[in-house]
Amino acid sequence: MPRFLLGDEHGHIKSLRYLPDAVAGDQDKAILKTIYTLSRSGGPVELQALAASSSSDIKLTAAFSDGSISTFHLYDDDTIKELSSWKEPRLKENQRFIGLAVTKGTAFSCTSNGALRVVDITREGSEASPVSSKNATLPIRLRDWKLSDDATKFIYGGDEVDVSLWDTELAFQAVEPKKREGGLLGKKRTRNDLFPGELWRAKNVANDALGLRQPIRINSLTFLDPTSSATHVLAGTELGDARRYDTRAGRRPVAEITSIGRVGGVRVVSKGANDNEVFISDNGSNLFSVDLRNGKVLYGYKGLSGSVNSIAATPRILATTALDRFARIHSVAPPPENAGQRQDHRGEVVEKVFTKSNPTCILWDGDSAICEKRNVDDDDGIWENMEHVGDESDGEKSVRKKHRQK
Repeated sequence: MPRFLLGDEHGHIKSLRYLPDAVAGDQDKAILKTIYTLSRSGGPVELQALAASSSSDIKLTAAFSDGSISTFHLYDDDTIKELSSWKEPRLKENQRFIGLAVTKGTAFSCTSNGALRVVDITREGSEASPVSSKNATLPIRLRDWKLSDDATKFIYGGDEVDVSLWDTELAFQAVEPKKREGGLLGKKRTRNDLFPGELWRAKNVANDALGLRQPIRINSLTFLDPTSSATHVLAGTELGDARRYDTRAGRRPVAEITSIGRVGGVRVVSKGANDNEVFISDNGSNLFSVDLRNGKVLYGYKGLSGSVNSIAATPRILATTALDRFARIHSVAPPPENAGQRQDHRGEVVEKVFTKSNPTCILWDGDSAICEKRNVDDDDGIWENMEHVGDESDGEKSVRKKHRQK
């Protein structure tokens, strides 16, 4: 029974459980439950992140629009206990959190004005201040920030801020700036200079057909290889394109999916749980599954009436939230074995639930044991319920025998 966690515009955290085996009429397949209500006036939940060492040891972190961040212990029965909280003082009016990540002992946060912070969350107690924290400063006008799974690197991008890859540890240290091509430390800093801790920075794409510079508007980012070298990155732009970067191959995109964001540009790019799979939504009501090998759209989901603002992918299903106040569960059809091969199956919306308020973010609790177990049970059930027919050579005899038995 997969569980997803939603944040909404009123500062609530909700649990969404999906029961694929529920019988229609007896029990709802999607069960939505509010598990946390913000006691203070903290505004919407802007981001959520979690770290789980087991199904019984889950730490959830939520960032609110008033600049506060809280960590919780999340239990399997959907009860929740607040462990610690702190506030980002550098967050100003009309700014927001654009990045949040949590490991077993630390929480990372990043705001649109470049306020990066790492906090030690090992000590419990909501009244106590965090044990320690470190601050770093990134460029302003950011729109998205992502941390790799091993927490050694992070990426960001934004309004006239191109995709950049950083070393996490060096970002919080004072080190000498790097130079791309020679240059003297005494000379004035140029655009080609890397910031302290910065490993790589993208270069803007070529001018358009009229010879005009294309603006840099990075709306969403995701690591395509978050568990290995973290060198492959996908970026969605306000111009409607999705650009794939390989930081070892140069500064410009190695592949580009043009006009995938049909209405208002790309809103969210999210790595799928299957190989070569990515999901992309725009600011209309489009949500596509895309094959990374050739950039082709495999299929789009029908029946959406609002812009998808958050995506949570699992090995079997996909959960999304949209601005029409619905949370949806989608089936997933993995990309074909060979690129360009015909896609026989398509994903569909299998369940939706009205959330009563605008959901802002969704994530999966990461427990795949139930999904894997259900795969085995389903296969066994198919064979147990299958009727024995017999060989083709004695087909007529088998039919006559069945009629005599009746």
